[in-house]
Amino acid sequence: MKNDVIEKLVFAQKSKTELIDETIISLQVLLHNTFSEDSRQSLKKEFPENTQPNDLKIKLDKVVIYIEGFKTTQLSIEVILDIFLSKPNYELGTYSHIFNEKGDFIDELLVMN
Repeated sequence: MKNDVIEKLVFAQKSKTELIDETIISLQVLLHNTFSEDSRQSLKKEFPENTQPNDLKIKLDKVVIYIEGFKTTQLSIEVILDIFLSKPNYELGTYSHIFNEKGDFIDELLVMN
């Protein structure tokens, strides 16, 4: 089956762009909350000292379609974003959202290097 046919089936409920946008917005909110005055100090400690939100870049890594997962036989979609420190261009970690076949949010993962 061609990729475009698979994508039309998988992204029938919500487009790939919508899922990517939802994930980016979620990460931006998380970062804003992390670096705000009422921040989550435990998460802020995962970033290099004196890191500011403007020091960070977000880049789409990939969108992965899982036909079966470890915990489920349902189709799922993972949108993976890379988090970089702008100067130097250093990858700090990844953030991802996992969606079901309808495009509904299932879980999020933040992995810091």
